[in-house]
Amino acid sequence: MNTAITQCAQQILDGTDLDRSQIEMLHQQSKDAFDDLLYHANRIRECFFGNKIRVCSIVPGRLGGCDQDCAFCAQSVRYDTHIDKKAQTLTDQQILSAAAEARKNNVPNLGIVYSGRAITEKELTRLESLIRHIHTEYGIGVCASLGIINTDQALRLVAAGVTRYNHNLETSERHFGKIVSTHTYADRIRTVEVARKAGLGVCCGGIFGIGENESDRIDMALELRRLGVDTVPMNFLHPIPGTPLGDSQKRSPREILRIIALYRFILPKIHLKVAGGRVLNLRDLQSWIFYAGCTSILTGNYLTTAGREAKDDLQMLEDLGLEVDRGK
Repeated sequence: MNTAITQCAQQILDGTDLDRSQIEMLHQQSKDAFDDLLYHANRIRECFFGNKIRVCSIVPGRLGGCDQDCAFCAQSVRYDTHIDKKAQTLTDQQILSAAAEARKNNVPNLGIVYSGRAITEKELTRLESLIRHIHTEYGIGVCASLGIINTDQALRLVAAGVTRYNHNLETSERHFGKIVSTHTYADRIRTVEVARKAGLGVCCGGIFGIGENESDRIDMALELRRLGVDTVPMNFLHPIPGTPLGDSQKRSPREILRIIALYRFILPKIHLKVAGGRVLNLRDLQSWIFYAGCTSILTGNYLTTAGREAKDDLQMLEDLGLEVDRGK
């Protein structure tokens, strides 16, 4: 057993976070001690979260037609991808049908996701009514990802019944400009702070495999810790032909599991949600994410790529002796 990793794990279990120098050492040590890293990541998960796993699904309230230039995204009008350049907005009934499907599949939370930099007043007013209806009719939690929002908008989402707001940092501040140029890292930070101040839970993470290095991964994790988010989505690049990152190499399953485990050490009490790229990149090792410290999954299809059916993911949890966390 690697002594340095064991000592880091014990420090965390005793209630003290790792500092930057310890995290850098852990990254280095874990390259040759993969099994030890996962073993202790699982101990940390069990200590702070027990055997419960959060499960959520998403519905694209608006898909495509985005004028931003995120280099990994099929929804940008700047790239020639399989997604129509004209935005497609789902009807009320389509969104309500997604809520009904989530309840039918025993998925306790539904995220409504809009493409684009922000939403209009008309769209927000419509969503307020829909969110209230979902709560009343289907009794599931509702999260939202609507781009950059201000304080008034955040408070209105709270009043409508939204429990959590998603707005990812994507990567470190240093690397961000190589991935996005149409808005700033500060824009994203402000939105996270606005959501938290309004009383929303915050689901904020990033995407791995977009040219970042290990220092970038540490930087993002420490920024997420500073911001006090409660859930960190961990997406792994699914290269989309036509985007600037369309020819990128996929991450290996072992590398992905190592990243998840390292984040569990850095963010021991924060939910880690393995989301986009899970099926493509992890293949037969999907169930290992929980041993690596994952406490939350996105099930069903993602925004522009296929995921796994909820029944298959719920069966996986049952087979592993894990329980669905019914909290919102």
